[in-house]
Amino acid sequence: MKTEVLIIGGGVAGLSLALKLARRSVPVIVVEREEGAGHLYKGELLQPKTLQIFERLGFLDRLEADMYPLEAVHTREVGRRREELLHVRMDYSVLPEHAMAAMIPHDRLRELLVKEALACESFQLVRPAVFLDLETSHTARIKYRDELQSISANIIVGADGRGSRIRKKAGITFDIQSYNHDFLTFSFACPPELKEGEMIADEERFLGLFPLPGERVRSVLQIRPGEYKQLKQAGPSAVHEHYLRLEPRLDGYVQTVTEWKEIQLMVPVRETVHRYYRSNLIVIGDAAHSVHPMAGEGMNLAIQDADILGELISWMYQSGKSRDYTWFHWFEDVRKKRVEYISWLSHLFAKMYSPKGRAWQRLRMTAIRSLVNSRSLHDKQMLNISGLGLVPFRAKDGFHLFFRGKRKVLQQHVFTTKDDYPWQVTCGVNSDDN
Repeated sequence: MKTEVLIIGGGVAGLSLALKLARRSVPVIVVEREEGAGHLYKGELLQPKTLQIFERLGFLDRLEADMYPLEAVHTREVGRRREELLHVRMDYSVLPEHAMAAMIPHDRLRELLVKEALACESFQLVRPAVFLDLETSHTARIKYRDELQSISANIIVGADGRGSRIRKKAGITFDIQSYNHDFLTFSFACPPELKEGEMIADEERFLGLFPLPGERVRSVLQIRPGEYKQLKQAGPSAVHEHYLRLEPRLDGYVQTVTEWKEIQLMVPVRETVHRYYRSNLIVIGDAAHSVHPMAGEGMNLAIQDADILGELISWMYQSGKSRDYTWFHWFEDVRKKRVEYISWLSHLFAKMYSPKGRAWQRLRMTAIRSLVNSRSLHDKQMLNISGLGLVPFRAKDGFHLFFRGKRKVLQQHVFTTKDDYPWQVTCGVNSDDN
């Protein structure tokens, strides 16, 4: 087999990249291990920047029937007697465009991406297939339906997750950081009064609740190292107790999860590559950066990678530069700073919820109040997590400095086409997203 772009990994990142390239008539093959749905939980929260990307791609209207819109996320702190100590609302409506997020089942998103891409003549999906090795920097060896095959390509993209073999073959090194907690995640029937996202914490642990389509809710419960084995031995009822202590409204709903196989373990890890490409080999998504799931950014950063890289590769082909891989520096220039900052921000909020104890809970509440009581800092945070722009917090500011001119702050830092695709401006060439 032969193609122009070979993507190893048919997750959301790889499929989003493939769809953009196929829409631009760039021949692309995606090699994917799984025949159907994956076994591990993947992100389901689409941030506003992702919605903007899918809209430009002409794909957003295909998703609307399967999305649950989120206009806000509530952050709550509860005491030992279940009394509410703090309740604040982080509101997407302050954003200048795409002023909402959305929840969508991950497998459904992948299914729709595959369906859309298969409608393009330039797209080919090879699955179930396993990437084995690189024969050369332009030839991949795969096992497809029990047969060994070779695929030649001009550009090879590793969208193959944290254990990326492409990253290893390219000799791309990375930093890794682990955490002092894990998460349990599962979905169940959603109480009718739960309309928006909820982040609930006490002095011991954290619970995230995010409504899904079909009157379901995705839940994420923080647990301590070693606690997984204890909870598994005790059974789902032990998990139910933690849920009900943090959110009594779940009574009668969370108990519908009666088998442990419905519950998944998530072990958060933060990985950041030192570079994104070497020659014609390039990595995106979790192969380039995995982030703590506290802010729900992992899948969104991956889709943003796909958008920028897809635009760049398309431009390289349109401009006759498809064999000059030095142009990949634009992808790294755009993505590296943004990803590292959002990764740090997710890490910061993970650290806020890591320590146990009443004193730490009070300190966390002070920080949250300061963030929300300043309208500018609230808007700044919403812009950062939305992906639509970036307004760095300064170390000396903490959460206490009041920024004046809310709308001015937002408008000055929203990413423009020039920010996202700077080579088009620098080189005097533009392209149509559709």
